[in-house]
Amino acid sequence: MTESVADAADARRMTPRTRHEELLFGMWQEVLGQPEMSVEDDFFVLGGNSLHVIRLISRLGEQTGVDFPLQFVHDYPTVAEGAARLDVLAAKSGGVLTEDSVAGEFRRHRDDW
Repeated sequence: MTESVADAADARRMTPRTRHEELLFGMWQEVLGQPEMSVEDDFFVLGGNSLHVIRLISRLGEQTGVDFPLQFVHDYPTVAEGAARLDVLAAKSGGVLTEDSVAGEFRRHRDDW
């Protein structure tokens, strides 16, 4: 039996694999109004704009208790990329995201943050 093209495309759509991917995935779906998406989809290709970025960063701050710069979405435009960065930042501070780990990361890589 052969797969239809639609079934093959659905099989390639990646679902969240880590807790940070789950966190970002749910936020992206809500903010972008995109129930059908993959962790590899680009935020801006899905229709994200500056207002969506603000809403997403606000929700991320509410969920984590950490302030993120708006640039975070531009630097990591897929759920997978953003979650991977969150994993690294959390690992630097004992598995939990902290204000210091996030602020330090963006000061180190972005002179204007």
